Amino acid sequence: MSSPSGPPPGAPGPAEERARTRRVALLVGSVIVVLTLLATIVPHLLRPPVPAGAGVPGGPSVEAVPLPEESFYPPEEYPDLVLPPVPDGCPKPLVELGVHVQADWFPVVVANGQEYQMQETYRPLTPGPAVVTIRCDIIDISGGGQAVVPKPWPDGTSSGLPVDTVVTEVAGASPACFLMARQDITWLLRAVDERGRTPAACVGVPDP
Repeated sequence: MSSPSGPPPGAPGPAEERARTRRVALLVGSVIVVLTLLATIVPHLLRPPVPAGAGVPGGPSVEAVPLPEESFYPPEEYPDLVLPPVPDGCPKPLVELGVHVQADWFPVVVANGQEYQMQETYRPLTPGPAVVTIRCDIIDISGGGQAVVPKPWPDGTSSGLPVDTVVTEVAGASPACFLMARQDITWLLRAVDERGRTPAACVGVPDP
């Protein structure tokens, strides 16, 4: 008489087989996850650092960074700055090796120890006594605006009137607030402070 079939003594049962299969599957899955993470992280670790802002419009670019021996100012484009001699008593331009600027000077005159802004006028102004004669032309001194001319500037300096132009008072007006000069046109000179504002003593004073 035959005995019923079954697993041999000591062999794992169906429940144990399923548990072992699950453990093997989990182990294989874990290995795959680790390999995937390594494949993602390792290239970033081996990549050279990128400057902050690279790839952003206006940000730095690795290719745009010049080598140490390169210059932003090739000699053929920016030759050594040659300026005319500075007249005695006039402010000297600030010239630095490799520094090139293009200054647009606002037209002013320095007289009575203060600055006056130039304004073209068609009013029939009558000149008063002479105040100063221009002897320092900032446009010439700076080579046409190729160099900075530090302030303060002495009386007789202008960035709008040529040398030998006579600056006078305006008849009937306070010289602390207004002066004038004549070329082909008439210039009304308005007193301003170091920030380009009307001095307190001249606020509300009508134009001559």
